[in-house]
Amino acid sequence: MRKTALAVIGGFALAGGASSQVQWNEMSLADGVFREYAADYRTDVIDIPLEAGEELEYKLGLNKGDSIVYQWDAVDLKDPEVLWSEFHGHTPPVNNVGDLMFYRKAFGATERGSLVAPFTGIHGWYLRNEGDKAIVVRLKVAGFYELQ
Repeated sequence: MRKTALAVIGGFALAGGASSQVQWNEMSLADGVFREYAADYRTDVIDIPLEAGEELEYKLGLNKGDSIVYQWDAVDLKDPEVLWSEFHGHTPPVNNVGDLMFYRKAFGATERGSLVAPFTGIHGWYLRNEGDKAIVVRLKVAGFYELQ
């Protein structure tokens, strides 16, 4: 028979089986573990067409500390070595000078990951189709960002 457990945290008892009781030791919250956001959480699915030989940059605006989770896949791409991608971020330029950080550079047909923006600016993907056929890259992204 399955035992039912009731957990109430924050000054109340924790009940499990008839004779078991757990003592909880509160741990200090480390910096960067929890963050509240003023902006709304959002999700998007974007199809990005790339003609043969075409390149483009797909951009998101993030503030320092904002986070995203993402996945992109090249739809029906037969040879993953024809799609070059660079996941990167850059600051707004001041007097024609800005900072640039690369998170990942690779050939391939898919990428999955997450990012906590290290600075306020544009974060996104440079995509280059080195093949001889048009392709579509499907980007799924969720978190705290603005489409640019």
